Amino acid sequence: MKNQHEDSGNTFFLLVCLMVAVLLVLPAWYAARAGSINSSLLDLAKAQLSAFTVFSEEAVEALERITRADPASLTWDQVMNVLRYSGKWIRWPYVLVLTALGAMTIFMGRTAGLVRRLNMDSLLKHNAESFACLRPIVGRGKHLLSPESYDVGPWRIARSPVQFALEHGLLLDTEGTIFTPEQALRRGLAHADLPAWGHAYLDEEKAGAVLLTQLGNRLRGFGALSCERKVLAASFLAYAVGDKKGCLSLLDAVSASYTENPAPACLVLEQPAFTQNMVRVWNANKRLLANPLIKRHAAFELPWFMALLTLARRKGVLASSQFLWLRPCDRRLWYALSQCGGRVAWAEGFAAWAHYAAEEKAGRTLREMRTAHAVKRLRDTLAAQGWLADRVLHSAQVEGDVVTAAAEEPDPPYDANIDPNLYQEQF
Repeated sequence: MKNQHEDSGNTFFLLVCLMVAVLLVLPAWYAARAGSINSSLLDLAKAQLSAFTVFSEEAVEALERITRADPASLTWDQVMNVLRYSGKWIRWPYVLVLTALGAMTIFMGRTAGLVRRLNMDSLLKHNAESFACLRPIVGRGKHLLSPESYDVGPWRIARSPVQFALEHGLLLDTEGTIFTPEQALRRGLAHADLPAWGHAYLDEEKAGAVLLTQLGNRLRGFGALSCERKVLAASFLAYAVGDKKGCLSLLDAVSASYTENPAPACLVLEQPAFTQNMVRVWNANKRLLANPLIKRHAAFELPWFMALLTLARRKGVLASSQFLWLRPCDRRLWYALSQCGGRVAWAEGFAAWAHYAAEEKAGRTLREMRTAHAVKRLRDTLAAQGWLADRVLHSAQVEGDVVTAAAEEPDPPYDANIDPNLYQEQF
């Protein structure tokens, strides 16, 4: 009880001190500094009136009188009257602002201010902060989506079989003259009214030579690979042994350093520290090269990389989007890897697909290039699409040891009204 009386007494004493300060100290302080205080308040009044001098003579006259007044000679009541007068002018804009804010609170949801609005470019840039594999396509603007980039530039879309054949001069007319893309395609698409449609012949000998070139270099070891292929080989091996973090750290570092000024390149590949780390990862995991799948495809680089990726994906998901930078830097390897696990080969990966399939079928390494099957499939595809004059599909030829039979009749549609089991249950 005694403590409570002391607390209440202290509170009462503080209130008395505050009252004395308000009644005595503040007036004394105002009297000592009346000139500067009144001057600041009059400046506020002039600022409020200045916006109305454009269209009101009364405001002009009031502003002139306030300007001529001596702040030090005015009393507190006179200054308050001046502020009340200027406040009558400024209240109408305040009413409009408050009305607009009230309307916003009515028509806007409570969470509208918390919603983050992103367009396609800003969303991609935002996601790239968390997913480094998206960095190669951030900031490209509309370049990747514009029709002009479909067939030109480092990000041009995959070639269709007919585009592949036309770009390599594989389609001939009856006189042996090469059809040009303008004679077969209109805006990149096939057109039946153009001369090449249904009148072309495939130069199979030249197609075989083109595919041999497409298959690329023989595998001569890790040291003979390009820098882009070295980092992929080290990454795939790391993933295959279960080192997902090591794999993605290499791929993300390359993705973050991708640039197209002046040509597509990954600048981190030129840094000695990164190169040493890449070699360390390779040496730590190269024992996996003894795997039968890897050894079976060790003749050429592209099938070997397909085997590496296939082996890595046995450990988990390793999407092609993790190395998007490969598409502009090494298109042949990109399309060779993009078709892994699929059922149809890309035109820019025909040779790698055919040789990989031949080695899988043989169960051993094939040192000689096996691309004859790819030429045959290219011919069948063009014939099926109507480009060739001699439209004989090899895949349509029935083998002699195949037994054929008439197709089975489809089951009649089910009708519950004539179902005997239901009839017995009901009656």
